[in-house]
Amino acid sequence: MCPVHEEDYSKEIEIEKSITQFIFPFSFKKERRKHLMERLKEEHYTHFSLKDQSLETQFYGPHHHVSHFDLDQYFLPYIEQILFPSAHESDGFHRFSKSLQCTGILETRNDPIPFEILSLDIFICPYHIGMINIRVQQTKEKMVLTDTLDFMNHFRVLEPKLAEQKGSKVCVDDRVYEKVQELIFYHLCPFLVSFVDERAVEDAAYFGSLPYFVDERMYVIGYISVKDFESINDVHLYRVGNVNGYDERGRIHVAATNPSYIEKMNEKQVYDRWAPHTYYVTSDHVFCCLTHEKDDQEEVLASGMLGQHYYNLLLHFYYKVVLLKLSYEHSLLRFQKDEDEIEGLISSISVFSAKYLFSEISSRTEGQEFAEKFKEVFHIDSIYMEVKETLLSLYQNQEKLIDKRHNYLLFIMTIYTVISGIYGMNLVIDDWKGSIHWHRMLHYSFFEYISLLIAISGIFIGLGMGIAAVIKLLTRWMKGNQFM
Repeated sequence: MCPVHEEDYSKEIEIEKSITQFIFPFSFKKERRKHLMERLKEEHYTHFSLKDQSLETQFYGPHHHVSHFDLDQYFLPYIEQILFPSAHESDGFHRFSKSLQCTGILETRNDPIPFEILSLDIFICPYHIGMINIRVQQTKEKMVLTDTLDFMNHFRVLEPKLAEQKGSKVCVDDRVYEKVQELIFYHLCPFLVSFVDERAVEDAAYFGSLPYFVDERMYVIGYISVKDFESINDVHLYRVGNVNGYDERGRIHVAATNPSYIEKMNEKQVYDRWAPHTYYVTSDHVFCCLTHEKDDQEEVLASGMLGQHYYNLLLHFYYKVVLLKLSYEHSLLRFQKDEDEIEGLISSISVFSAKYLFSEISSRTEGQEFAEKFKEVFHIDSIYMEVKETLLSLYQNQEKLIDKRHNYLLFIMTIYTVISGIYGMNLVIDDWKGSIHWHRMLHYSFFEYISLLIAISGIFIGLGMGIAAVIKLLTRWMKGNQFM
């Protein structure tokens, strides 16, 4: 990294190409998972498969492709099974993609920015999590870095809340949308509305939001090709990491004035293995490649951002969403009443830890280093430690509930055993042999009635416990694929 100078704050750079992807997570109804997949096929979405090489050029615009061979070689085998499941019934990330090529204009306080929506990806993931990815290319003829950052900053806002976010409009196919959320659910994929889990959005700020995922802005993946004669400085990299476009007066916005602070943040956020020609910036808001490379090398970098690095980021983004979901579900438990929910959450955490959460995902050096960056940015390790503590707490509470239930059961059985032992169960049993003489019960003594009551209630309690156990086993069997 180079020292930050005062002139760096106002320096602009011209760019040749900008491709951005916007990721929006949502929760779908678990009982409608298969119906959702069927509906995606009806809407002409293609189920993504590494074996189908014809898909390498379908979803990324006319000048880009993603090598399925490179994707296959990038990830370790057990990660491939998660990211690229072959059958619809398999666990993992089921990707459905559709080319759109619909044009639009983003209108803000500054110059309008034309764009083209190249394609949509909809991922159906375990734990009833879905993710929408909108792949967009900006088509403005002469564009500077601030233009594309301003586009990212406004387009990623689903529900404008702050003053600087309001006032923008998205015009697509001659329709005007005040909110990007409306563009998604009214225009791009309106069929998804009936599949979104209403319980997850009942108290949410906007439709489709997750109560445990607080930000109302989509995560951005960007590829920015800079013109040859432009130099990339630390302020540019910092602005990319914070998605700083224009301020309210139409000037270049930089969210920090302290040069040492910018340098310190860039040390955390910037991956500069191929500097000064190529930089990768990773933050809470964006994962972006900023490069001078041209021709074949440019195509390799663009393919990486649309392919290998895209899936690497997506996997860790999913880790964060699910871990937050598990923590949130723990906070909703009523430990004295929700015994089945406690067992279900224990199973969820255990299955997720064993089946999906891996520390090593790639055999390549850059894949491993990017994974470490993503884990650091999304705080995966710290959230996972919190979930592990949650698991320990759940085990302890479950043990207490089981001990309490066993104590009650032992208390009841002890009472029946003591009373049966006192009576010897001999006072009325003879009357039940063969044909029961019901009229004799009218002449029982007080203690004979107690014996009769103990015997009959014991039979019904035993039957009730047996039926309850069978129902519980059937319920668990029916919920056996609840993590799909």
